[in-house]
Amino acid sequence: MTKKILLTLSVAAAFFAGCNSNPSANNAKPLVVATDSAAAKYQCPMKCQGDTAYTTEGKCPVCEMDLVKL
Repeated sequence: MTKKILLTLSVAAAFFAGCNSNPSANNAKPLVVATDSAAAKYQCPMKCQGDTAYTTEGKCPVCEMDLVKL
């Protein structure tokens, strides 16, 4: 019985800790995929999404590295 309670508390604590682990991410601007090559200014250095480019700087949604200016 005690193990079951500890497991339940551990799972609940992990869930609630993950809900607000990065509050600054909630304030981040959403990335806009560039549809025009002239508007494409930033891209992931690891090419996680192939040649997908963005109009604003930010972090790659896949690997979370900073996008680099083209």
